[in-house]
Amino acid sequence: MKVGDAVTELETKALRAAADKRDAQAEAARQTVAAQREAAQSTAPAHKIESVTRQIDSFLRSQNHQLNFRVDQGSGKMVVTVTDAETGEVIRQVPGEEALKMAQRIKDMTGLLDEKA
Repeated sequence: MKVGDAVTELETKALRAAADKRDAQAEAARQTVAAQREAAQSTAPAHKIESVTRQIDSFLRSQNHQLNFRVDQGSGKMVVTVTDAETGEVIRQVPGEEALKMAQRIKDMTGLLDEKA
């Protein structure tokens, strides 16, 4: 092996090592940017949701109505009800009782199928 060949081989290895380092740094930068974007996206909707919720609550109070949130025990689904503030009467519920019963039946059937398997 000649001296010139050894130098060229060392230079090639050094260039490869430098390229690998740049690639690793670029990948780390991409991951950081992706994480920052994800964090920004996950916090922005929460702020908007709070704002819209306040607006809806304000409107409903002006109409003497209340907005209530609960988790249905049978189906595990989030239930939103609009009630009359004075009487407590349910004016609107999403999802409706029939949809909740159907979700419970589906959950029960899925459990039966799992037991048979």
